[in-house]
Amino acid sequence: MKLVGIDGCRFGWVAVSLNDRSASLFKNLNDLVNFYDDESLFLLDMPIGLPGKMIERTCETTARKELSTKRKSSVFPIPCREAVYAENYETASLINRDFIQKGISKQTWFICAKIKELDQLLLQNERLRSRFKESHPELAFHYLNHRVSMGFNKKTEAGQQERLFVLSKFFQNIDVIYENTINNFMRKDVAKDDVIDALCLAVTLEQIIKNNISLESSDLDEKNLEMKINVFKI
Repeated sequence: MKLVGIDGCRFGWVAVSLNDRSASLFKNLNDLVNFYDDESLFLLDMPIGLPGKMIERTCETTARKELSTKRKSSVFPIPCREAVYAENYETASLINRDFIQKGISKQTWFICAKIKELDQLLLQNERLRSRFKESHPELAFHYLNHRVSMGFNKKTEAGQQERLFVLSKFFQNIDVIYENTINNFMRKDVAKDDVIDALCLAVTLEQIIKNNISLESSDLDEKNLEMKINVFKI
């Protein structure tokens, strides 16, 4: 069974397998699923269960309470499904205000295509729901670092080295996977912090499985998709 950490990137998706000690880029999630065997588990930085008129998603509120002041902004409100499927930003924001009384930031709108892609995949393939689980890199790092949030922005060299140091405590050759990945792929396709986030989720998933921590949640959205940010708490 391969344990794969996934993050969105400019190319599409970057996936890291610690079993293979390597990373791969995929244009879409269907290609990613077809690449790995049927026993593989995926932990990705993308919301799965979505809020609605009668369904509140509370995991972001809980996450922001855990993170430091500097890192809280990395956890943003998740739009409702109807807004995610809207044709443009203005319409999406209006729909979201109508359904859950919140607008949508441009930053959130820019990832709605990926939220929609994941949502469609899981709605059309129920068997994949047990294999795709959600996390959030900043919250995952917070817990891997003994509940201390990262001090530097992940876009900076200091922030990247800080995060790699935390991961090295759990996987000895993490720096080798990182260096090989950034050397194999161009920055126009995948940023350094995208690779580190995917590494973080791969490490987090490995620790969750090693310690027999449940990935299941009874907190479900209107389509019975789980609303849970999975992390490994030391």
